[in-house]
Amino acid sequence: MAKRIELYQEAAKRMAISPDACMEQIRRCSISSKFGYEGTDPASLAAIVGMDADWGAAAFAELRSTGFIKTDWARFKWYQPSGKQLDDKIAELAAIEAAAIIRLSSMDCAPALPVIRALAENFLEEADGGDTIGTSLAHNRMMLAIVSATGELRLMEDYVKHASLAVAYAVAARLEAADLEGMKRSANVIVDLIGTPEPRDCAAEAVAMRLHPREPVIA
Repeated sequence: MAKRIELYQEAAKRMAISPDACMEQIRRCSISSKFGYEGTDPASLAAIVGMDADWGAAAFAELRSTGFIKTDWARFKWYQPSGKQLDDKIAELAAIEAAAIIRLSSMDCAPALPVIRALAENFLEEADGGDTIGTSLAHNRMMLAIVSATGELRLMEDYVKHASLAVAYAVAARLEAADLEGMKRSANVIVDLIGTPEPRDCAAEAVAMRLHPREPVIA
């Protein structure tokens, strides 16, 4: 249990806009493809934002650990998934989230519900604000809590592996105002139905938030 909780807390902590404005600038530029398919290294990172070598080394390590920089043979490259690659990743997340919701329907998950509801409320606030990155991060924090509530370490490990910070930013780059409105409706259904004996609609809305966000199952 301790390992699962630690894994959840660390993953949830990462799902946030960086307090370092230079780091946040680099995250957003990388996902918007402003760096193209060029390789990268600590020195080039520091040069982009006019910082020193120590900052570049720390930023490089953080960007690798959060999925923004990938290893391509002996070369470090920016994470820039194709449309299909991102679709596949989103489908993997949706499948795990739906499985977690189904699992919770047969458990006493009452202790986890206040946290899930608070995170859902935070998601709704972010969506109301219209910032797609903030909304995507809040969505992931809510779903991390749902998956963690199952108590299943392997499921949590699998989810955290797929739900990287870089993926959350890549998803955000796709979202539009109509998507946020649909996701808000789905989130409200999830909050109402999570942990009940009839999880199908709840799981379906979780899938909708990923695969067709502007089209909730229950309008």
